[in-house]
Amino acid sequence: MSENAAVITGILTIRSTLIARTGLRIGAQEASLTIGGVDNPVVRDPLTRQPYIPGSSIKGKMRSLLERVHGLDQNWPIHGDRVRVHACKGEKDYANCTLCQLFGAPAPQERWLCQTRLRFSDTFLTPASVERLMEAATDLPFTELKSEAAIDRVTSAAVPRTMERVPAGSEFGPCEIGLFVYQGDNVATALQWLADGLELLEADALGSSGARGSGRVAFKNISVRRLKVDGQQLIPGEGPAVYESVADLRKGLADLVAWATA
Repeated sequence: MSENAAVITGILTIRSTLIARTGLRIGAQEASLTIGGVDNPVVRDPLTRQPYIPGSSIKGKMRSLLERVHGLDQNWPIHGDRVRVHACKGEKDYANCTLCQLFGAPAPQERWLCQTRLRFSDTFLTPASVERLMEAATDLPFTELKSEAAIDRVTSAAVPRTMERVPAGSEFGPCEIGLFVYQGDNVATALQWLADGLELLEADALGSSGARGSGRVAFKNISVRRLKVDGQQLIPGEGPAVYESVADLRKGLADLVAWATA
């Protein structure tokens, strides 16, 4: 990718349906969104009261997984020293860091140019899932309550806890990820990293309690749109195929790159 990209040559929008394979929990601040006394509420749209997936949740988890897969140094503290992320420390580092060029550099920058290529949208329940959940006998509107017990390792006493989740089988969409392409960018590398991120997210979990069974997701019906910038003209276009899964997207990646760079 180019060192000081400033000219946009195109925008790719990757759209998919995100399916919750197991119960999905993305938590909200209890003080503002506690519903019926639930200790661990999910984040909800304040207008519809329906649960949704913040774009920041997808972006943050995907970035974290890619950092660890590529062995990038966790060199920047966030919220004191409790959370550490990778961050380029200067223009030269940024020019050679695909991760920071795609997701942005979290460290405060001075005068050197830092363009963030990826944009992640909030993703809401599909109309079909809204209808199914309204008809279902769920514990709360659109969600279930999952009871667990934390075991004291010394006394073996069980401490009950309850958390709110979106039930397995719920679908969210369209899930949109925008890739802004600047003059000189390596589109093949960007799409490869994005496909890697989607696959890693499917292999791990989204939201909290992933180690206890929650948050397994899958991306289906993946399509790509392009808005090509040609001088003063904007030319829209549809990708070469609709990919049933991330695995299918990988198989068609060469054709997708050829179309995106034509």
